[in-house]
Amino acid sequence: MRQHKENLETISLMINEKIPKEIEGQYITLPFEVFEPVQEIKVHLEVLGEGENVIDLGLEGPDGLKGWSGGARRSLFVREDRATPGYTLEKLKKGTWGVVLNAYKIGGACRVEVTVEMKPESPQWIKGDLHMHSNHSDSPYSLSEVITNAKNAGLEYIALTDHNTFSQNEAFEPQEDLVIIPAVELTTNRGHSNFYGVKRPFNDFRCQTIQDVKRIISEGKANNALISANHPHCDNCWWDWGLENFDFEYVEIWNGPWSDRNLRALNWWHEQLVKGKRIIALGGSDKHGPDEWIKYGEPTTAVEASIHSPQGILKAIEKGRVSILSTPKGAVIDLHINGRNMGDTVRIPEDSTNVNLNVSIQNPIYGTLRVYSSEGLCVEQTLELEDNSLSFSLKSDVQFYRVEVWGEDKRSLLLSPQAISNPIFINGSRD
Repeated sequence: MRQHKENLETISLMINEKIPKEIEGQYITLPFEVFEPVQEIKVHLEVLGEGENVIDLGLEGPDGLKGWSGGARRSLFVREDRATPGYTLEKLKKGTWGVVLNAYKIGGACRVEVTVEMKPESPQWIKGDLHMHSNHSDSPYSLSEVITNAKNAGLEYIALTDHNTFSQNEAFEPQEDLVIIPAVELTTNRGHSNFYGVKRPFNDFRCQTIQDVKRIISEGKANNALISANHPHCDNCWWDWGLENFDFEYVEIWNGPWSDRNLRALNWWHEQLVKGKRIIALGGSDKHGPDEWIKYGEPTTAVEASIHSPQGILKAIEKGRVSILSTPKGAVIDLHINGRNMGDTVRIPEDSTNVNLNVSIQNPIYGTLRVYSSEGLCVEQTLELEDNSLSFSLKSDVQFYRVEVWGEDKRSLLLSPQAISNPIFINGSRD
């Protein structure tokens, strides 16, 4: 008997099966169908009946066996980037799957209840921290402590950006509820840069010249790493190689607690956007060890991704579907024009003089909302708690729009950003 239930987040299937004594020692496959792209499959086995009954558990996919737990577990999960120990990692394909059981010992009348839950791919805001360190470089925290601390902070993904080393990308234990992005912080004597998504994006970090840095960045790009300039206007470790010498597509404008160095990075980023460059803004705590002010997820980088996985998150960053917020519980800003979203380029008809910029806000807060275009500040108004959707009729002959929300920081009591969106771009050469 099978029961099927769906909601917006999961597809749930209950399979009931009787296992008679005479098939003891045999394998049984309970098939189920995956009809649409899913990012996770969970299986839970319940054994009911008289006497001692031992049922082993495993899973097979359309291409064969995915893994085996034997009698050690009653539950399992698989995703493309992480899974219960004993199960292979690969993209979850559509087709016929099967819960594999072994009727190892049947002591009497036996029945199993198998629950299969499938989580479809769907756009969702995922909150994480793109900059932190462990004891694989200069932090006192072990990887397990970093992971625990990140979860306790309410983060859903992290990037392991230890300095000039790759060992952290091999040593962490995969987590069911936390995405861990392999990364490294290229740390030179004249500036830092994060490389995301690749366990070993370059061979050797040692740089003496601009040409050395460019070679390493080219090597990282060839290995499909996403590369950002870190805290480029920091007082102590700014990008002293000359930002004009590099075509960064991503920049960390918000590093740790808000400060003048972040304001300088924000202003520089805006200037580059005005020049016509498409640079995506990121944030990260740069958490090392115990610190009263530097906290995991402060700031948080929220991305709208369809898959809760490293590649799903990085693809969303590439698209510019990124909002930076002061804490994991802060306001998430999204922008829309003519059905296009933040990070997209909107094509405006030749006869249009205005566009409707729609701003949606998750977890609205009190503060001041500011809308910027390539011509500067164009809207400033008070934001109330009920303001989760706003619309502005604005000029169409600009290069982009982006939004900031400013308010009082609860710890420092100073005025600082509570949220910063990435731009929605407007095509200058209209159709």
